[in-house]
Amino acid sequence: MEKRVILLIGYKGLIGNYLYRFFKKKKYTKLLAIDKDDKINLLDSTVLKNFLVVNKNINYIINASGKNDHIKREKDKNKHEDVKILLDYINENVVVPKNIIELSSVTCKKLKSVVHFSSLYGLKSPYHPIYNRKKSLSYCVSKTALEGLTKYYATLLAPKGIRINNIRVGGVKNNQPKDFIKNFLKKTPINQMVNKKDLANTVDFLCSEKSKYIIGENISLDGGYTLW
Repeated sequence: MEKRVILLIGYKGLIGNYLYRFFKKKKYTKLLAIDKDDKINLLDSTVLKNFLVVNKNINYIINASGKNDHIKREKDKNKHEDVKILLDYINENVVVPKNIIELSSVTCKKLKSVVHFSSLYGLKSPYHPIYNRKKSLSYCVSKTALEGLTKYYATLLAPKGIRINNIRVGGVKNNQPKDFIKNFLKKTPINQMVNKKDLANTVDFLCSEKSKYIIGENISLDGGYTLW
């Protein structure tokens, strides 16, 4: 059985690190992994293209990089976000995925699938009362744009046999305050946070021929949160 070649981008983050360990254990899988610390600027098309040329046999790309609002947020709950902050989110969460899709679809002749990560708030507004500090407007806007980008390129690249999909993740446990978790679960029908193994299994499915008819989807992995 021929090995599938997977490129994992952003393997040091909360989700990326789990996926790295998950796919390292998988049989018939060759895992390549890069992160910002590796000095590969994903906003630089030339740098990214050169990397892809060297690794042109990639079959699947998992993009777990991006800018999250828990990394840096305004302390003042009522303060409006500066335009510069919005542009930073757009660069990391929209331009980088755009570069990945465009360059890999041309350079990697054996490419089959690209998986990005969206958010509950790419679909709906945050429920503001459960947050001590409001969710970043820029984060929400960028994730909404990512979902549009996914649909756009999915339709363009489907005839080439390349699938573009998003996983809309919600409620990954990460040392949140107990009150937040309690309030979040009140709005989650399954009444539990996302299990990272369930997340990894979903990614594994999208990085296989078992999902070859899934095109341009934003798959909600949220325990039903977006239903209410």
